[in-house]
Amino acid sequence: MTLKIYKSERLAIGMVLCAVGTVGTVVGMSFPLLTFLLEREGFSASLIGINGAMSSLGIFVVGLYTARILARHGAFLLIIAATTIGAGSLIALPLIDHAIGWFVLRFSLALGMGFIWLLSESWLNMLSSDINRGRIIGLYAVFFSGGFALGPLIVTLTGSQGPMPFFIAAAVTVAGSLPMLVLANRGATGGPKPTPKLALLRLAPFVFLFAFAGGLFETTAFSLLPIYTLGEGLSEAASLYALSAFSVGGIALQYPLGRYADSSGRPALMMLSAAGVLIGILIMPFVVDQTYVLMTLLFVWGGMVFGLYTSGLIMLGDKYGAENLVAANALFIICYVVGAMFGPALSGGAMDMWPDHGFVSFLMVMAVLLLGAVVIRSFRRTPPANGS
Repeated sequence: MTLKIYKSERLAIGMVLCAVGTVGTVVGMSFPLLTFLLEREGFSASLIGINGAMSSLGIFVVGLYTARILARHGAFLLIIAATTIGAGSLIALPLIDHAIGWFVLRFSLALGMGFIWLLSESWLNMLSSDINRGRIIGLYAVFFSGGFALGPLIVTLTGSQGPMPFFIAAAVTVAGSLPMLVLANRGATGGPKPTPKLALLRLAPFVFLFAFAGGLFETTAFSLLPIYTLGEGLSEAASLYALSAFSVGGIALQYPLGRYADSSGRPALMMLSAAGVLIGILIMPFVVDQTYVLMTLLFVWGGMVFGLYTSGLIMLGDKYGAENLVAANALFIICYVVGAMFGPALSGGAMDMWPDHGFVSFLMVMAVLLLGAVVIRSFRRTPPANGS
């Protein structure tokens, strides 16, 4: 067991949530800092995009190897190594002057932050029970997303030039690791050899479908929603407000959705989030020219889209015991990253082929498939009536 047993589970949960918030803050700071750094160095938009993809590659590697590293070295050493890699990458980024170095450091930064991210998710599921897991995971989503939103605001105060904002991000990384180090069971290993990922996938495939869907819808919206609204005649400022409404809804509605999962059951949240994603897409083309209605819709739609990941993470904790939770969480993150890579690429291709309707049409097809899968699963799981 890599997590100490505390008399106060609330205290332990609070400590993990603090770490989650700092991870979100560092990630939120790193995106604009690196984008502005590379833009000043004369990188093209495509190269900046490829550099950003190094983060996804780093998280993918984290998903592949975390359970194995934990089983061999334990959480305490992993947290120290991850913090050193993450903070060291941030310190080095403004000090080097070579393109390859910026790509390597973007990858290593994702490794460092990714290990902490995965551990925090797994530990929150270990610390929660079937009775309160929805609320705890809802709080997790609020803390991570809130930190992610706070990151760019910090950059507006520190500025993006010079080493200082990177050093501040490194300091936040170190501070965020301290609660995790306190909770880590020093000297303990992760237990027996992790269960093969294919076996974990077969046990609860729907969990990982929601991870994939969450990555697909979230990153497609963040990447291409502004392009869609600009094409529909909104100004640049209004398009940014639309993206903000989507993000704020994603933050604000996760705790209520988590409470709903605890009170009404996981299948009810799955149905609500999948149906909400589809309904929002169907309505969007009809209100895109009505600014206030669009902002309201995107607020709710953002909550439903973010709710896909929340739903999957709640079910993950329900389905897997502590001995397999880290390995299952690693597979969960891999599925999310795969969705995040496919979504913008396929949606962007649809927009190139069908500029006016490609964005909505692609998301509509994906949402119909997701909701159809949820409905089919609900019918299969419904027990037959007496006498039938």
